[in-house]
Parts: sequence; structure tokens; C-alpha cells
Amino acid sequence: MVHQPQYEYEYEDDVDTLAESAGQLAIQALADFGLMEIVDSRFGRWTEAGKKLSEEIGYVKHKPTAYPGSIRLTGRSEPEK
Repeated sequence: MVHQPQYEYEYEDDVDTLAESAGQLAIQALADFGLMEIVDSRFGRWTEAGKKLSEEIGYVKHKPTAYPGSIRLTGRSEPEK
């Protein structure tokens, strides 16, 4: 459930449940086993153990998903010399 982009958004190690109870319960269940930590009632974060398990089961992480309606800025932090 947590790895499914249609239910939740992941950016790096953070997961947004979109305030849906199924996602919140999934994060709670994973936190009970030490695979995620609960940030607040909507967000969770993968632990090192959770990331390791994801790799072991063959989960291939998608590119970070932007939040609906968000703007993503790209570029260099310093101008080229």
C-alpha cells in the first residue's frame, strides 16, 4: 500500500498518506515493526530497516512524485563560470 503511487506520494524517504485512513493505518503497521517512523497524522518516513526490506523484496523506487498542483524548480545553485 505504501509503495503504490495511486494511494500515496513518496519523496525520498518521506511518504504522504494524503490523509486517507488506509495509508495512515499502513504507516502505523510498518512503524510497529520499525520499518517506518510516524512524522505526524499524515506523514511517515522510511527507516533504514524499511529501506533495506524494500530492496530485499525487489521494490524498485519510482522517481519522486510531485504533489498534485505543485511546482518543481530545477537548475543549478550557482551560475556556470
